[in-house]
Amino acid sequence: MSEQPGPGQDKASDTALLEAGHTAHGETVLSNSVSSEVKLSICVPCYHDSADPLMAALRCQEDAGRTALLLFDDGSGDAALTRQLASHVAAWPGPARLVTASDNKGRAHARNRLVDLAEAVWILLIDADMRPDDDGFLARYAEAAAAAHGPALIAGGFTLQHATPTRETALHAAQSRRSECLPASTRATAPGRYVFTSNILVHRAIMETVGFDDGFQGWGWEDVDWGLRVAARYEVRHIDNTATHLGLDTTEALLAKFGGSGANFARLAERHPAAVRDMRLWTMTQRLKRLPLRGAWIWLTRQSARQTWLPMRLRLLALKCFRAFSYGGKLA
Repeated sequence: MSEQPGPGQDKASDTALLEAGHTAHGETVLSNSVSSEVKLSICVPCYHDSADPLMAALRCQEDAGRTALLLFDDGSGDAALTRQLASHVAAWPGPARLVTASDNKGRAHARNRLVDLAEAVWILLIDADMRPDDDGFLARYAEAAAAAHGPALIAGGFTLQHATPTRETALHAAQSRRSECLPASTRATAPGRYVFTSNILVHRAIMETVGFDDGFQGWGWEDVDWGLRVAARYEVRHIDNTATHLGLDTTEALLAKFGGSGANFARLAERHPAAVRDMRLWTMTQRLKRLPLRGAWIWLTRQSARQTWLPMRLRLLALKCFRAFSYGGKLA
């Protein structure tokens, strides 16, 4: 299958050909001149991500020309990034737009805005740091949508197939392989819990009735909250249509995300007490928060997770304990 021309390869990639405008929300908009009827909108939230590998892989897909592309830059404030994202819009074979927000409002808001702006009945939400694992990615989702009996959420899952972990990102890679890179058969045992919104296809009717909760601030747990609420009302189907998570975090970035997401976990526990109490993380958090000197434990487990000379299984255990100790201060 031949790849569509990429940015800089021909006249279509000249960003000067893009049409400019603004939305009622004060966002700037760049769009290409392609107009066609599509059944699927590809929606990509971006924040300091160029989306280069994702866009290169998607343009290879046979069905790319029958889809609309919508990129949403959630306030990166980076002129060079804007030009790079605009080049992807110019090169897309179907209708495409780049919407740039003036300031960052978080992942839940970005996804809600993407859905507001999308026009197709079926919406593919995929993060900018993802890459489809094979050339049948879009076709497989199109088949799943055609086979759906009414509105549904179809989760494809993700892997590290095309990722290259480094010494700095090895901990995140190990954590992802153990907790998140799961086959459809495993994810289906708790369909709402394992909705990873970095790669899902969802019917517009679902998004119109079950939006993402903007009350989740920053990173963490807004996708689990949303998945659980969707599963309570609609079919959630898991299939093996994976994409690779290329954006592995360094140990320091991962610790910052885990340490700073306690308030979001507390919000999740308040909204879905039964589901959260089935999580091992909840059990660990409840046990460890009874220990004295929580601050000292947080320091010790953080330091242990950083030590590259330790066996990975011990670093992962330290990471889990660090998150549990950190969350303990946010739970009643």
